[in-house]
Amino acid sequence: MAGKTAKRILLTALTLFNERGENSVTSVDIAMEMDISPGNLYYHFKGKELMVDALIQWHSDEMQQLFRPATLDKVAVEDFFYFLAIIIDKLQVFRFLYRSPADIAEKYPRAKRLHKLLFSQLESGLLTLLQRFAKQSQLAATSAQQRLMVDLISMILIQSGQYDDLRAVNDPVSQKFHALSLIMTALLPRFALEEDTLRQLQSAIEHHSMANLTNTDVLEG
Repeated sequence: MAGKTAKRILLTALTLFNERGENSVTSVDIAMEMDISPGNLYYHFKGKELMVDALIQWHSDEMQQLFRPATLDKVAVEDFFYFLAIIIDKLQVFRFLYRSPADIAEKYPRAKRLHKLLFSQLESGLLTLLQRFAKQSQLAATSAQQRLMVDLISMILIQSGQYDDLRAVNDPVSQKFHALSLIMTALLPRFALEEDTLRQLQSAIEHHSMANLTNTDVLEG
C-alpha cells in the first residue's frame, strides 16, 4: 500500500463498506467522508473496483500469515480456540467481503479467487492442526470425523456472522463469541484439555475476553 493518502482512502473505504455494505457506498461517498475532492481520490484509485481489489489483496496477505507452517507449528492444543478467535478477528476486519459473498464475487472476480484460496488455506490449516492433535492423543476423532470437524468450523467461521445479522445481532464482539461458543459446544468434548484450560475457555466466553487465555506469541516468527 503506497502513500499515506492511499492508506487513508482504503481505511475509509473499508469502514464504510463494513458499515453500509459495499453496494451502498460510492467513490464520492468515500471522498466526502475524507473531506477530499473526488479528483484527489481518483488520482490514487481510478474507481471503486481498484479500491476493492486493494482491500482484497490486503486481506489475503494477512490471512496467509496465519496459515504459514511456522505459525501453525506454534499452535498447541491449548491455543487452538485462541487461534480461532484470531481468525475471526481477521475475517471481521474485512467482513463486507463475507456479508454477501456471491454478490461480491459476481462484481469482483478477484474476490471469487480470494474466497477459493482462503477457504482452501483455512481448511488445510485446520486439518493440519486437528491431525496433529489426534496423533498426540489430544483429540478423539477419526480421520473422517476430523474432516467433518473442519467443515463445521469453517462454516461457523464464515457464515455465522450472516446468521447473526439476520437476528439483528450486529455487534462484532457478540458475533465473535457466538461463533466461538458454537464451535466450543460442538468440539470441546473431543479435546483432552487440562481442567484449568477448560475453566479459562469457559470464562473467556462468558466474559467476552480472550486477553488472558493463552500466550499471544502464536503469530510471531
